[in-house]
Amino acid sequence: MTRQAMLSILLLLLLLCVTGLRGSTETGSELTELTSNGFIKVLDSGKASFIYFGNAVNPSITLFLEQLEKSVEVLEDYGILVAKVDCAKEKVPTYCTIEKVLKKVYLFRGGVMLRSFATDTVFDENAIVAHVLFALLFNEVKYVQTPAELQNIEKAVKGRADVVLAHVQALGTAEHRAVMEAAFVYGAEYQFVLTMGGTVLQHMGVEEPGKLSAGLWFLHCKLVSRRWEPCHHSALKKPLSTVQIYTFLKLMDAPLLTEVSADPADVKTVHNHLQSPVLFLFTQRETLALDRSTAESVAWRLRGEAGVVLVHRDHPGVNVPAGHNVAYRLPAEVSSPSPPGHGHAPSSTPGIHLQAQEERH
Repeated sequence: MTRQAMLSILLLLLLLCVTGLRGSTETGSELTELTSNGFIKVLDSGKASFIYFGNAVNPSITLFLEQLEKSVEVLEDYGILVAKVDCAKEKVPTYCTIEKVLKKVYLFRGGVMLRSFATDTVFDENAIVAHVLFALLFNEVKYVQTPAELQNIEKAVKGRADVVLAHVQALGTAEHRAVMEAAFVYGAEYQFVLTMGGTVLQHMGVEEPGKLSAGLWFLHCKLVSRRWEPCHHSALKKPLSTVQIYTFLKLMDAPLLTEVSADPADVKTVHNHLQSPVLFLFTQRETLALDRSTAESVAWRLRGEAGVVLVHRDHPGVNVPAGHNVAYRLPAEVSSPSPPGHGHAPSSTPGIHLQAQEERH
């Protein structure tokens, strides 16, 4: 076989490979363009797909396609194909209709069309990702409007799972997207619940619900053994974003209280890696039971904001001056010396601040 014949065969194979899927690489686009046969193959594959069927383009559709292209990489990370069909070239029944400008985009799971969206609903990358994931997780993420509905969910999962309750003012926002991305990743581990305000926020202790644009709470239900016992809850007290939610959930997985017989400088917890402060409380044999109870109470109040470590100061390896029973370490000071200040004593170990007993409140 000549070299020219081999090149011809390779070219033919390449053309066959792109018959179903035409990636728009000629224009630098990452948005896959499907033929009619390619669309059928996508449906037969069983995977989720988000597909726009279009013909004529106006300014609003042009902007939509730009945002759709931005969402390609994000949604593909979740196993969702993002594509378009040019109805001027490919006539797909049902979806390529007679309207001059088509303004709907469709979400499929395999051969089942789950939902259609108006293009002005999924108007930007955040709205696209949020709505697509929310639709795919429709049966997994619960939606509540009243405290009674939330309490019914709590009763159902007590002893089995913890609950992540999220509040957003509107669907399709950046905060809604962050919650849905977290639910897609952690949905098998936690029961995610979504609300859009009202009496649920008052039930969670929010004094001015109208001023809260977004919020998130972790309801500790997994360790509740009796149905009449309430689920303790911890609030995320930072802006609602994907990174903050992931960090918060990692902190919720950390032990409520860590007990050690080591110098604070030698103590490493998950809080160090998550850039969270650590509070050290010191105990001794005679007051261990009372100190442990106090430390647990403090840990519940600080959960999600700081880690709490109970240090057995009787151990010879604990280098803490007499008269100090509280210390703390800030994230930025893990390896830096602690400066002396009013009411605080510099520890002999870097990054640890000690507080005298008489200053306790």
